[in-house]
Amino acid sequence: MSVDDLYSTRIQKTFDEDNAEIISIMKANSKARFKLLNYYKGLPLTYPAEISSVDRGVVDMAVKEEQAFAIEQNRSAFIRSTLFKHDVFAQSQYVNIKKRAAFFAKFSYVEIMAERRNFIRMTVEPNPHTIIESELGAVEGKLYDLSISGLHILVENSSALEIGTEALVSFLLRDIEQEQNFKVTVPAKLINIKGNSMPYSYIFNITVDKTTERLISKYIFQRQLEIIREIKDAAC
Repeated sequence: MSVDDLYSTRIQKTFDEDNAEIISIMKANSKARFKLLNYYKGLPLTYPAEISSVDRGVVDMAVKEEQAFAIEQNRSAFIRSTLFKHDVFAQSQYVNIKKRAAFFAKFSYVEIMAERRNFIRMTVEPNPHTIIESELGAVEGKLYDLSISGLHILVENSSALEIGTEALVSFLLRDIEQEQNFKVTVPAKLINIKGNSMPYSYIFNITVDKTTERLISKYIFQRQLEIIREIKDAAC
């Protein structure tokens, strides 16, 4: 999942003027507490952060180790405060997990589109082999991420699938507790195709029955715990 897919810019004046305004607000309120938000493999991570210094357009912030790890992966973070007109997106210039420090620059106002989702969407690792079956034939791909209401499939070759195509999508998920795979087959509708080169991203809405909803919900919960452990181990 690209960071660019998580937000939409909300330019108020110009990018440079908004950037200068955000830096000015942070410099004038250097004792205020802010919240940082990152999405790591689909898992939202929110922790408080404090400003250490503001110098020549760069804001040095004291952050939690877990947040520093996520910032290092994304090279960016969302910053929240009632001082701002909107949430803020910032690019990271430097991160040190052990020192709990992150330097940010190039600030912009944004709306976090990921928060519009009704269900949390988690990346799936390793990406299971996936079959998309429709009246146009069968297409093979790799499942990239998954929620109760949708999924994202990476397809290596061009296909006849078009937006609006209805299909059955099948793949295997791993039950970590039971140490066994289980098959999922769901009715799906193609709502978006992204990418100018392979692999192409096929985005589907899905319809689940009670049994499938329970299985996917269990997998997502297990996946969240797995990612939390990964973050804690990496941040130690």
